[in-house]
Formats: sequence, C-alpha cells, structure tokens
Amino acid sequence: MAQQRHALAGLAQTGASAGEITTWLNELVCSDPTGQTATVVVGHLDEDKVLHWADAGHPAPLLLRDGSTEPLETGQRGPLLGALPGYAYETSSTRLRPGDLLVLYTDGMVERRGEDVTEGIARLARAVAAAASLQPQDVVDALLADPEIAGHEDDACVLGIRVD
Repeated sequence: MAQQRHALAGLAQTGASAGEITTWLNELVCSDPTGQTATVVVGHLDEDKVLHWADAGHPAPLLLRDGSTEPLETGQRGPLLGALPGYAYETSSTRLRPGDLLVLYTDGMVERRGEDVTEGIARLARAVAAAASLQPQDVVDALLADPEIAGHEDDACVLGIRVD
C-alpha cells in the first residue's frame, strides 16, 4: 500500500487525467511479483468544482445533495488494480454544487461477511443523509462512532468534503 500511495502521489504531479493515472498505477501493481491487488478511486477537483475521477474496483464516492445521498455515477467501473494488465481506465466527471457533501470511504466501511456490499453502501448513504446538517468533520466523526457503520473487522477510513 505504501508503494501504491507514493506512486500515486508522484503520478498526480504529471497533470494527467484520473483515468491515465489509474492506468499507470494498475501497470505498477500488475508488475509487482507479489501479485497483490487493490481497489482505489483516483480523482481531483478543478477550479470549476468538477470532480474528475476514475474507479478501479472501489465503491463509488457518495454525494449528499439536497438531503439525499447517492453513489456517484461512473461511466465505467474498472477492475481492481493488478487484476488486468493493459486495462485503460476512464475518467468520469461530476459537477458539484455549493452545499454538496462528497464522502469518500474505504470498502471496510461497507463490506460485511455474508452481506451484499450494496446493502452496506445503502446503510452508509442513509447515515450520511441523517447527518446532512453537520459539518464534514462532524459527519465523519458520527460515521466512525456508529458501530453499524465502522464497528467491524476491516480497516475503515472516510473523508468528507463540503463544496462552498
């Protein structure tokens, strides 16, 4: 993970699109002889408040807008990093509005043994919507304090970004 994080930080400096960066990161992971895979969402916000992002087998970020929380729509959800050498990831773009809350999270926030991941995503979306009036840090704190959301075996990480 550290190698992937540092590679991503370096690749982000190239100015390439999220899809290109994810494609290059996939090649790095595919070339690793340990054969590990990973999921990731790679993205950046531009000056016009447009999120440009690519998805490599990861649950899509959640968007809280006007009291409703839904996963972002992606043009194409690509395979896990390290699963398919030569795969070209696409960049999706989502225009954000003032007041929107973008929630990015690890799969540890939504995966449970014996449960379809869509149930976990729906549970997280409901919890985000219930905290709609809170500041981003308070939303994150509430999610991490909720044993139904973050109280399980896997690592859990969440980031909230409010658009001004």
